[in-house]
Amino acid sequence: MRDYPLRYGKSLRPAIAVAACRAFGGPLEGVAATAATLELFHNAFLIHDDIEDQSYLRRDEETLNRKHGVAAAINVGDAMLAATMPPLLGNIGRIGLGRSLRILRIVERMARESAEGQMLELTWISQNAWDQRDRDYVRLVHKKTGWYSFIAPALAGAVIAGLSDAQAESFARAFVCLGVAFQIQDDVLNLAAERDGYGKDFWGDLWEGKHTLILMEALRRADDSERVRALGVLARPHPGVGGLAAARAKLDELRAQKKISKAAYEDLLRSAFGDGPAPKEYADIVFLRDLVERTGALDYARRVAVRHARRAQREIARRVAPLPDSEHKLFLLGLGDFAVDRAS
Repeated sequence: MRDYPLRYGKSLRPAIAVAACRAFGGPLEGVAATAATLELFHNAFLIHDDIEDQSYLRRDEETLNRKHGVAAAINVGDAMLAATMPPLLGNIGRIGLGRSLRILRIVERMARESAEGQMLELTWISQNAWDQRDRDYVRLVHKKTGWYSFIAPALAGAVIAGLSDAQAESFARAFVCLGVAFQIQDDVLNLAAERDGYGKDFWGDLWEGKHTLILMEALRRADDSERVRALGVLARPHPGVGGLAAARAKLDELRAQKKISKAAYEDLLRSAFGDGPAPKEYADIVFLRDLVERTGALDYARRVAVRHARRAQREIARRVAPLPDSEHKLFLLGLGDFAVDRAS
């Protein structure tokens, strides 16, 4: 259970909670346990997300499901979620019953919004539906990323600092656009970052058929023949489905060495993956990546991310302007730049 939390990461969510609390004059000892809990939630979500996405890498190391199997990874994620309860209940002795209950309500909302956002994304993928608009993507990201990465940490820090519900909610609304900017930058990095230092599955969004703003825009700009081909590729399953990635790799190797015929190769694929469409191949992913580049979808996504980041910066600046200068205030003011300028 220590594996993911001890790998190098940004610790963004606890940092926001601490900065929000301290910027408003709250004590570090009052927010520390809640901040740690938010990081535990994040790592549990990552474990389950890696299973759902059939990912290979997380923070430059093998994912837990690759190292120990899917069953063990699910169990670790569940155990990590259970481990969040004692520190949240222990808040009663640190910040009082009233604020502790308010934090529990925030965490409950955060977990529910995140699960709903993930279910929405999984539904889009399973249905191979690509008629969403930008506002549909923003709603997805607001639920899946925005709530647990920005809104809940900001809310929790403000509540622990002593703000009323209305004041804390007004403050946290400034962080809504940050979730969108942050997720779009994540999507951009998946396709455009340097491989060294990225730490996650490169081009993984294309293998998984994720509904990123980039792919949505590329499909809108593609000509009819490109769109038909792209939709056909996106409808095909991830080659790692059912834990058969190694078997598929071996079949590809045998076919490349001409040790089995094309007909035999296709028969073996059908026996391994059923009667559905054959899994995606590397050439399919190269086509999608080239389509994204040719249509200018990456640049479009970058512009949208910057627009949301700048709006968030203005909103955060307005809300923290009356506060005394501090490193915590400066940290909050710099989140907009961080969201779109980071390289990992």
